[in-house]
Amino acid sequence: MKKMFRKIKIKWQTWRGVALDIWSSSGYPSHVLSNLCSNRFFFEGVFCQSMEGFLQSLKYKDEVRQRQICAMKGRRAKNKATTVWQAEQILWWKGREINRQGPEYRELITRAYQAMFTQNERFRIALLSTRGLTLYHSRGQSDPYKTILTEEEFCTTLMNLRDNYNIRKDEFETRRRRLYFDMDGVLVDFVSGLKKQSEQTLAEYEGRLDEIPGLFGVMEPIEGAIEATHRLAEHYDCYILSTAPWRNPSAWSDKLLWVQRYLPDIFHKRIILSHHKNLCCGDILIDDRGKNGTSEFEGEWIEFGSERFPDWEAVLEYLLP
Repeated sequence: MKKMFRKIKIKWQTWRGVALDIWSSSGYPSHVLSNLCSNRFFFEGVFCQSMEGFLQSLKYKDEVRQRQICAMKGRRAKNKATTVWQAEQILWWKGREINRQGPEYRELITRAYQAMFTQNERFRIALLSTRGLTLYHSRGQSDPYKTILTEEEFCTTLMNLRDNYNIRKDEFETRRRRLYFDMDGVLVDFVSGLKKQSEQTLAEYEGRLDEIPGLFGVMEPIEGAIEATHRLAEHYDCYILSTAPWRNPSAWSDKLLWVQRYLPDIFHKRIILSHHKNLCCGDILIDDRGKNGTSEFEGEWIEFGSERFPDWEAVLEYLLP
């Protein structure tokens, strides 16, 4: 009876326009705020396709399995639900044991939602559109010993993020996510430079073509790279992060000349040449190979040319949803 009256109360408040009942099958902004929605974000080095994926992954101790579930869309991740954790009330994150009923768990959940709020513009706009409304999730559970996120925990976390936004507003307005671009194979077409070399030069440098003097200065942009970079620069703090062949001194200056020729307005004094890309702090790195520190980069590595990101159109679709 108590539950029935509560549902009637929520429906009444929603009808009056003073509350919102979050549900994946409802209209905007309700469905965007649902954990099942594909609000992609990156949390502590792990890619999350949805908040549901992150939450369900906490039930698995194996880190490989955990990453796989994090990368799943909401409904698929929900199908991975298990109750094994309930006996001891122990969850896991990146190999670390966490007590479901302890303060460390609540802090972890808060940080995860903050990451999604900061990184995912669609989710942030949807949540901010509910200002002044009381948030409910009437289909959620209330027993913290049977669910990893109760209705109270879920809605309180969202309302705290929303209501504290004014305090943190300057941070979002001044700090854009840092995006690094590799050059060779990402912005620059390496093969186009080789086509401009003589047969004699190619034969002389066979097996070490990247040591051809002047090679990097005559390369052409990859299709769609220039336009894509300009579009991304409107939303991200952009830098070049590339590696130049150690035995080809001209490559270092050639890369600078290439940037000055094709993208001088975006990368003026924003070029970093290093064999240790993992030492650079940032949010996203677009690179076609996992070498020179790329695979150890602290943020998200977008593997350009892979099955998931075969071209710039796919990258833009992902980064500018």
